[in-house]
Amino acid sequence: MIDVGQGDSIFIRDMRGKTILIDVGGKVAFAKKASWQRALQTANAEKTLIPYLKTQGVDTIDQLVLTHTDTDHMGDMETVAKSFKIREILVSSGSLTKPNFVKRLKKMKEKIKVVRAGDKLPIMGTSLQILYPFEKGDGGNNDSLVLYGQLLNLTFLFTGDLEKEGEEALMRSYVSLPADVLKAGHHGSKGSSSLKFLSFISAKLALISAGKNNRYKHPHLETLERFKRQHMIVYRTDQEGAIRFRGIKKWKIETVR
Repeated sequence: MIDVGQGDSIFIRDMRGKTILIDVGGKVAFAKKASWQRALQTANAEKTLIPYLKTQGVDTIDQLVLTHTDTDHMGDMETVAKSFKIREILVSSGSLTKPNFVKRLKKMKEKIKVVRAGDKLPIMGTSLQILYPFEKGDGGNNDSLVLYGQLLNLTFLFTGDLEKEGEEALMRSYVSLPADVLKAGHHGSKGSSSLKFLSFISAKLALISAGKNNRYKHPHLETLERFKRQHMIVYRTDQEGAIRFRGIKKWKIETVR
């Protein structure tokens, strides 16, 4: 989990060099700026995601998963595409209902693939499965692509910006969804990671990607209290920097400032 500030970006690579990048981060603009100010603004990825991947010797991203259309998840996709070869970009059908997002994708001239619940992304001799969404949505938080699977000795659940309504849809549709590691939905917001959902997945670790002193006050104190009630260990990019899992048969967790 790369420290991209207030946003999400998760990089996965196996021993054969297969790579999956889940989201790229991006700055959310709150006030209108003059054209010269926008032109001078440096993409967040140029200071965070791209330098990190370059230091790891990455030149190709096999699959870029854009979970949904919020700027803090996909805003820097063009900048990333200029720095790395991208074999395909994976999106939900709901994301393609956003005209501006579609326009930007077309300009990039990359291979685009729509993925659905049940699709699998091979990695590490196994695969991550797309669990959600089940139908065409609106490209928003509760239309986030959710990925799930066992990588080495741990089972991971990556939830994008999924909130309570999306979590309830998962619980209705899957009899069991055991996970060791939860990528907390929506940066640990109050409306995500409900106690019922945490109990349902029984995760031991929570990963939270959030910017230091962000204006949303993510992660929310109530959410952190829920993790505490479930006896979960919490790792936060705003406090610990990047969170890295390394290993051949078993994961070792490191934090990287």
